[in-house]
Amino acid sequence: MNRHVLIINRWTNSFAEYHRYIDHTADRVAYLTTAAGRPPLDEELAEDIRVLSDLSDTGEVLAQTAELVELYGPFTHVLALSEFDLEPAGEIRRRFGIPGRGPAEVAAVRDKVVMKGLVAAAGLRVPAFQETPTAGLVREFAARHGYPFVLKPRAGADSQGVHVVRSDEQLDALLDGAGLADAQCEEFIDGVLYQIDGVVRGGRLLTSRAWRCGGNCLDFATGTAFSSVANDDPDFESRVTDFAERVCAALALTDDVFHLEVFRTTGPSGEGDDLVFLEIGARAGGGQVRVIWEEVYGLDLVAASALVQLGEDVTTRPMDLNGPVAGYLMMPEPPVRPAVVDAVTSLVGRVPALYAETLPPPGTVLSGNGGAVHTAGTFRYRAGRSTEVEAAIRQTLASYRLDWHPLDEQPAATGEPSVREAAHVVG
Repeated sequence: MNRHVLIINRWTNSFAEYHRYIDHTADRVAYLTTAAGRPPLDEELAEDIRVLSDLSDTGEVLAQTAELVELYGPFTHVLALSEFDLEPAGEIRRRFGIPGRGPAEVAAVRDKVVMKGLVAAAGLRVPAFQETPTAGLVREFAARHGYPFVLKPRAGADSQGVHVVRSDEQLDALLDGAGLADAQCEEFIDGVLYQIDGVVRGGRLLTSRAWRCGGNCLDFATGTAFSSVANDDPDFESRVTDFAERVCAALALTDDVFHLEVFRTTGPSGEGDDLVFLEIGARAGGGQVRVIWEEVYGLDLVAASALVQLGEDVTTRPMDLNGPVAGYLMMPEPPVRPAVVDAVTSLVGRVPALYAETLPPPGTVLSGNGGAVHTAGTFRYRAGRSTEVEAAIRQTLASYRLDWHPLDEQPAATGEPSVREAAHVVG
């Protein structure tokens, strides 16, 4: 196809094996990558690989891109499949006149103030929100909307820097010396969190599926188990699909894989329910989302993300709500970190509907920085109905055991200490 593609890569695992779905013999492909992200790249097929110490250093990214353009000619496409690389990719497109999402379009899917403004303008419900770059503005928001409310970065991800503020005392502590230049406040929504993953090509939704979450990403980041089960209620799926299509249209997401989060909450009149937009990512979902979509539904969301951005068709099957229902569970790291794993219990074959697990082997050091990748155990499920998956998750939580000891201490006697987590189960 004679495309000239620049890929910005920070992934260190199989997601970085771009040669699996981009033909490097038909297209010329160059990379800007971190040192840790270089090993999965195919050096023999790549036109060039530039290792940068910091992909968020826009000046260095632009300088390296200019050198590549000087050596090999203009690029026709820029791919950045990690959410953290969307801004530099937008700057590259603007600076070098490359088609695709520029800085303004990136803001629509990264800046939560811009994002919610566009969605609200499309007539969809969003939490009350305000940019709050000063302590005074944060306090004004608290006085106007009361507690609890949410304080978080405008362009954050993975629940980093997110706080649910519940009192004056907590607010005072958070504001003491806090950097608020990138801060925003929003209304706390009391509802059930749903995540919707899908693929849009040419402005048309090719496939999507809603997932009911047990807990939320912030709870997981602070030490609570997180679970997610595919929705199998056709009426709700129809509603949430329409909501997702309207969100994508409002944010001009036309050729993307997306990960949308909404709350399902009691309607304003106290009857029925309502959908409230939380945020969206123009990328494949994290956690176990990408793994379980490929294993259960046969679609590689990372590959699909690259292909639709390159203008190629993606083969998808209609999502059958009468087909298999997938789900997953992620166990948080121990409360004392760093911690060394002494033993962990395998549950495959003991829990119905549990088809796969990933457990940290004895000797693993859990540092508290693993996020949704290096956890105290992940479990993946497949069944005929969502109720079966929910029951399997409850059984997993009841049976799960991880023995560990703090890194700076000797292992304790067998059985102590251990971490078990049974909160925030779906069902």
